[in-house]
Amino acid sequence: MRVRQQRRTLGASSLTPSSSASVNSAWQRSTLGYKERFVDDFHYNNIRVRQFPCRAVFEKAVCDEFGSSSLATFDRSNTKKSYDDEVDNDRVPDTAFTVWESSILLGMYASRKDVWKRLVGRRKLHSSRPILTLELGSGTAVASLLIATSEVVWESKSDCQLVMTDLPSTINFTRLNVHANIDKIPGNAHVVTQPLRWGRIEDIKALPQDISRPDIVFGADLLYTCDESVICALAETVMKLTARVAVFAVCKQHRPESITFFLSLVKTCFDIRHVSASTVHDDLMANDEELGIIELWRKKLR
Repeated sequence: MRVRQQRRTLGASSLTPSSSASVNSAWQRSTLGYKERFVDDFHYNNIRVRQFPCRAVFEKAVCDEFGSSSLATFDRSNTKKSYDDEVDNDRVPDTAFTVWESSILLGMYASRKDVWKRLVGRRKLHSSRPILTLELGSGTAVASLLIATSEVVWESKSDCQLVMTDLPSTINFTRLNVHANIDKIPGNAHVVTQPLRWGRIEDIKALPQDISRPDIVFGADLLYTCDESVICALAETVMKLTARVAVFAVCKQHRPESITFFLSLVKTCFDIRHVSASTVHDDLMANDEELGIIELWRKKLR
């Protein structure tokens, strides 16, 4: 679904951000209480997103606010006929409904002018073709929204197309937050939300042709599970989708062994570059022992 073309649908009313930018100085989520982490709207820089403790609470809130049929107005293809949630590879999708530090770290890193230019590449920056990014496991949409509303996109001479993907059971939540921030996104940026399950070749083939080969693949805090089948599915998807570079923000304290396993799966296809979290942005003062950035650069054929 191309969200910019759906500005007047669900989510564009009471969820529209206030005109004044609000910065949440306590971006480290572990320092916050339950209400701030799972109930209150999250404000950072120029964006505002909704949060919920789980999918069931999200769906109830939307139905209470907009009516029982409102979820279907986002995308009528998002049904059991198209996707079977019972066989999703991800067994812990409820983590998608709250903001995690890694998503903020990723958004702030990728939207730095020097980083953006390096990731996109000089040739692409001066091309007439749009710059295409695709985020896996977008959840709250914070990472891609920080990029979409940043100076690098506002000042871009090229159009930018930002694709946000997540499980079929989660993508409506991502869309809700995109709609709530649509007026913050410049006219040269086109936002797309798309269901995408990791390790499902049929989902990759179902991607519209114009978004199937992104210039940059993004992901924040995706390696939180000890289930190796989920990590294998993620690695397979990254290897199939990434033509140039993939950038991940990771929490080293969650499952460091999962990060190591993931990198062992992709190292044959990518050169791996680690970036210290403390160097990402002066405003964040991130801890290198807790967080990190990983860049995967597609190896050139010899």
